[in-house]
Amino acid sequence: MNHRGNSIIEVMVVIIILTVGIVGAYGILESGQKLSTTSENRIKAINIAREGMEAVENIRDTNWLKFSSDYEHCWKVKDYDAGCIGVSGKEFSPGSYILVQSGTLWILSGTIAPLSIATAYSGYRNQFPVFLDSNGLTSSSGSTTKCSSSITVNCRTIYTREIQISHPDGDHMKVNSIVTWVDSSSSSPHSINLETILTNWKKKF
Repeated sequence: MNHRGNSIIEVMVVIIILTVGIVGAYGILESGQKLSTTSENRIKAINIAREGMEAVENIRDTNWLKFSSDYEHCWKVKDYDAGCIGVSGKEFSPGSYILVQSGTLWILSGTIAPLSIATAYSGYRNQFPVFLDSNGLTSSSGSTTKCSSSITVNCRTIYTREIQISHPDGDHMKVNSIVTWVDSSSSSPHSINLETILTNWKKKF
């Protein structure tokens, strides 16, 4: 009887050890998957934010090309407004914008009160959605179908992008490209905030 009792106890100990090992291995695997997903989403968010900064820089450079006769007033003009020549006050108003591609030109549309990270996913998320078009490129509008591993074009991503513009002085424009998202790793939103200062260096020429 003692041998039988010992055998049962040994079997139970082995089962408990195996169960703990399997549960632990599953937890490690799940954590690894969450970390991988978060890392992948963060890389995508950085690229979306970087695109936002490069787009605003492209707007500045295009203004220089279009209005080379007046670098002083036209370098940060909104919507490529030719009325900027010799006139002040045509620049972007401080605030938050949605990045839109109109043909071959980038446009910053609307002026919206800046959002905090917390409110970006509680009632205001629809103001700054990022979509993927038929070519898999970012867009400000598109299908409401959610992007997934099987749907990678014509869909709505998990990201929002907000372009904040401010003017430290007449020859500098501060640009913040803010991307927020929520994924399976956390119920709270993640955020990437890239910042650059664009200058009117051509004014000297």
